[in-house]
Amino acid sequence: MFRIFGPLVFEFVSSLGIRISNLCVKQLDRPMKPNILKSNLAKPIFYLFFVVCLLCFRIEPAYAHRVNVFAWVEGDTIYVESKLSGGKRVKAGKIIVTDPQGTELVKGTTNDQGEFSFKIPKKTDLKIVLLAGAGHRAQWTIPATEIEMPAAEKPPVPEKSPTVKGILIGIGCIFGLAGITLYFRNRKKRMKP
Repeated sequence: MFRIFGPLVFEFVSSLGIRISNLCVKQLDRPMKPNILKSNLAKPIFYLFFVVCLLCFRIEPAYAHRVNVFAWVEGDTIYVESKLSGGKRVKAGKIIVTDPQGTELVKGTTNDQGEFSFKIPKKTDLKIVLLAGAGHRAQWTIPATEIEMPAAEKPPVPEKSPTVKGILIGIGCIFGLAGITLYFRNRKKRMKP
């Protein structure tokens, strides 16, 4: 935005500065007026002040009552938590869970702590929509990869202990790197006169 308006503002302020300096020179020739509002300096000073204020103070959008929703998977249950932007919990907010085609799978309301939980209805991407009233709406999508297989059903992964072959390869790499380092250090010492 500065690239567009920057040169225009700079040109305006510089021409305004030239006008003010010319007026000041003219004012020196005349006797001083007691009221600055009636002088020729009042308008340019006001415009300069206005432009500086516009450049210094940016207008930001206000998020007075933005709604946030967060959902996660634990086992075969999905937990939903909802809050307003100030940290206040959403009470009795409507929760609608749909699949990617828009088919409604689960419907419910949040409790007094702004929480809601439900069993996984279908192993697909789930879109969770929170309607908190007065037009406040938020959504969260849980990808199917997070709910492919609940944590309780996953087979345990056996821990592998290090083998003798792996240990020997590790020690060999350490000695190899140490040898390369010593080679280059000695080479630098020989090159110095």
